[in-house]
Amino acid sequence: MTPRTYILVFQENLESSTDEMKLFADALDEGERLFRFDYNVAFLQSAKDVEALTQRLRSSPLNKTFFFIADITDASRAGNMVPAFWDILHYRDKLTAA
Repeated sequence: MTPRTYILVFQENLESSTDEMKLFADALDEGERLFRFDYNVAFLQSAKDVEALTQRLRSSPLNKTFFFIADITDASRAGNMVPAFWDILHYRDKLTAA
């Protein structure tokens, strides 16, 4: 299954929850990638659907944190960001082309 790109937005500033975010990142499945953009925003590449990812967040150390997740795989995007940011967004395109 082709990975999808999701944006995760957390209500709280997770600066004080770095350990919880690291535990969540360490528990990613093979082939999944996480790019933490800020203390409350992250991008995730995963073949799982929104419902499965929501369940994973609810059963993770971040379960007490309010969050929003959206599939942005096919969304238009542009901006001035660091290369690592674009790498995760274009990762799916590279897989599709291979």
